[in-house]
Amino acid sequence: MGRVWGVSLITGFETRPDGAVRITDSLPRSCQNPCFSPDSSYILFTRFTDGYNDGPSELVRIKIDGSDETVLIPASGSDNVNAPYGSWISGKICWASDRAGGTEELYRADDDGSNIQQLTSHPESQGYYIEPVFNPTNTDKIVFEYAPSDTAPHRIALLELDEGDRMTILTAGIMYDDRLPSWSRDGGKILFQRNAVAGVEDWEIVVADITLGTSPSLTNLTSISPPGSQDTDNSWSYRNRRVLSSSDYGGLPVPNIIAFPSTGVGRPYRVTFSDTNEDGAPSYSSNGKWIAFESHTGEDEESPSAIWIVPAPS
Repeated sequence: MGRVWGVSLITGFETRPDGAVRITDSLPRSCQNPCFSPDSSYILFTRFTDGYNDGPSELVRIKIDGSDETVLIPASGSDNVNAPYGSWISGKICWASDRAGGTEELYRADDDGSNIQQLTSHPESQGYYIEPVFNPTNTDKIVFEYAPSDTAPHRIALLELDEGDRMTILTAGIMYDDRLPSWSRDGGKILFQRNAVAGVEDWEIVVADITLGTSPSLTNLTSISPPGSQDTDNSWSYRNRRVLSSSDYGGLPVPNIIAFPSTGVGRPYRVTFSDTNEDGAPSYSSNGKWIAFESHTGEDEESPSAIWIVPAPS
């Protein structure tokens, strides 16, 4: 049995020995990318209708006890995918979609699904924009993952709606593959996952200061990953002191949720305990009480995921 942090008050469909509770029950549809509402009472997630990462997909809101499920953005034959942290801020949600009929673009809406805005528009030949997250202090500033093509390394980019829709590529290393950005709660830092060698699976967590203004840029890029672990789906803790990751740290047979010190100094600790299920896409609640994540059997990405919630460590 894994370590249980506190006492869960959530009644869901299934409970694991580590204290995690499953709050979605829509198999064989796949529920992924949980993101808490600003008041921590709801979760936004992506539901793929045909299995893991197999669209079309819709955006769904659900209470953290598994009740009051509502489809906010219907699939309508398109892929609609949110990021697991930072995609719901100050009454707004953001996501990526091919709903306009071309490549994936960035969208924003009110958190009841109304007032949908398409924020970007570019030719399919220029790649696709995915994994958008808000600056927590300004929803007109969005960092996202830019994929120039299906084979080229991905980049971290910035869209500033309050600067005439200005677009800035923040990372542009020739070999680096940079994905899944996450903005700190004070808006001063971002983190992302980086694969430093093309063709080699060696994902690490990179933390950087972000400077806005005339020429937005990243400085003080620092890897906080320990040697030998694969660390993906990373997101900030509610106080920026830790980074949640889907990681095989310590030689785990499947990735679990691990919390790393955001400075890279100190001992990581294990949040979830499963030797059979891959736990990914972790997200901290803003009140610091809960961690939500997706989980599915094994690592083959053939089995659909469900959304789980576990009490956060003190």
